[in-house]
Amino acid sequence: MDFTEKRQFTLNKFAELAQSCGSANKAAELIGVSASVMSSIKSNTYKGNYENVFNKVYAYFETKIAAQNTYAEVDYVPTSISQAVYEAIRACQIKGGFTVATGDAGIGKTKAVMQFAKDYPNNCAVITINPCCKSTRAVLKLIAAELGISIERGMDDLWLAIVQKLHDGMVIIVDEAQLLPYHSIETLRSFADYFDRKGQTMGVALVGNNGIREKIEGKSKEVYRQVNNRIWQRPFFKTKDVKQEDISLLFPLLKGQEKELTFLHKIAQTNEGIRGAVRLFANAFDNRCFDLAGLSAMAKAMRMNLAGLERISLK
Repeated sequence: MDFTEKRQFTLNKFAELAQSCGSANKAAELIGVSASVMSSIKSNTYKGNYENVFNKVYAYFETKIAAQNTYAEVDYVPTSISQAVYEAIRACQIKGGFTVATGDAGIGKTKAVMQFAKDYPNNCAVITINPCCKSTRAVLKLIAAELGISIERGMDDLWLAIVQKLHDGMVIIVDEAQLLPYHSIETLRSFADYFDRKGQTMGVALVGNNGIREKIEGKSKEVYRQVNNRIWQRPFFKTKDVKQEDISLLFPLLKGQEKELTFLHKIAQTNEGIRGAVRLFANAFDNRCFDLAGLSAMAKAMRMNLAGLERISLK
């Protein structure tokens, strides 16, 4: 592809992306460039370092096209665990108060959160905690950003701005909630209580690994008595809870291939979880060898724990 072809290809792909995103600004933001710069490049009037910007945009689309040729995970499917988490969040939205949904890593909790947010975009706010954003102020900023509120204000004004933007019948979903300290959890409780005093409902769903459950229900449970008194549901899941039917839903390409499905089921029931099984299949699929022998070889290449899998014949 010569330069002229590359330029036209890049401009065409940017136009397609802008249409799918809704605007050139959103498309440019995805790529990490300025929309005005892209406009100048399109009109061939850009005076900056044209080569650097053009190569960055071209590389973006080149990478996306390459990704299209790899395994694409199926859209959300209601596995036994993800559906249970989804329903717990829904009950929390309806009743208000708290729900604490916990379990092993990689079993579908976050998938449920993402699907719920997709189904109820106007009635939920989703934040994800990380080690850098877990303090009270950080939590308020995350919620404010999710609600489109300016974060440049003091904590009291931030809290007030948030409650004015929230409304009856909403739920705040907090993923990776095991990272939350006490005061952040109490701040989340304050939102639920604020609406409860008005005779309205505001749910708070804490989703994460067993750390949040142990924190609230373990040795420090007396400190969290106010939260415990407001919890409607406490679903808890392990990788061992993954069912064979879940694997069949997740891997429709393997319909009727019982040995392969059983192999992936056993993988999903280890510490690898469903996420590990999906990544194993994706790698094997991209390697164009996803029968039982191919899955087994890829599992070894990925250094997965295959204990208990030797009983499955490769013949």
